[in-house]
Amino acid sequence: MDELTRFARVLVERLGRRAEGAQGPVSVAAIRLEVLPYQDERRALGLSSVEDYESVLLRLVAEERGLVRTSPSAAAERCRDVLAQPNPDLGVLDEVADSIIQVTSLAAGQTMAQEEPRAEPPPVSSGDSCPHCREILPVRPAVFCPWCGRRLVPLRCRRCGTEFESGWRHCITCGAAVGDPYPSAGRS
Repeated sequence: MDELTRFARVLVERLGRRAEGAQGPVSVAAIRLEVLPYQDERRALGLSSVEDYESVLLRLVAEERGLVRTSPSAAAERCRDVLAQPNPDLGVLDEVADSIIQVTSLAAGQTMAQEEPRAEPPPVSSGDSCPHCREILPVRPAVFCPWCGRRLVPLRCRRCGTEFESGWRHCITCGAAVGDPYPSAGRS
């Protein structure tokens, strides 16, 4: 995971703890001082210097990859101009401190999905018992119980990792289509 994605992921996690939620508006100053201060979060961010922290925050405020929307838009434009210079002036973060950013909904899902690769879990095997009917499962891999027919492997969103409930067609977190890699034969 690259540093911008990691920064956005940790920011989404920290903002998610607030009453406004992950997509609530937050000022650049609040990110630096309260939500994600470098001194407290440098290990979680995987950054080794305050300059690295400010460079990544500057990229975020500049709306790189569309992870956030910055208001006023002139602040994002100013950050993009600074980033285009050979030696970006990180002091611009002080100039745009009162600017507001909001994490985009798709970005929230994407950053959380990149926390770790979200592959479908392997089928259940090795003589475990079914959590639904408690019958012993065959030694070979199984996605569905041969006794009660219920799903043994939880179905998760490929984009953000949210666990789906039976019958869902779209993810409640990011809106992606379900796309079951192991559909049951009786499903219509």
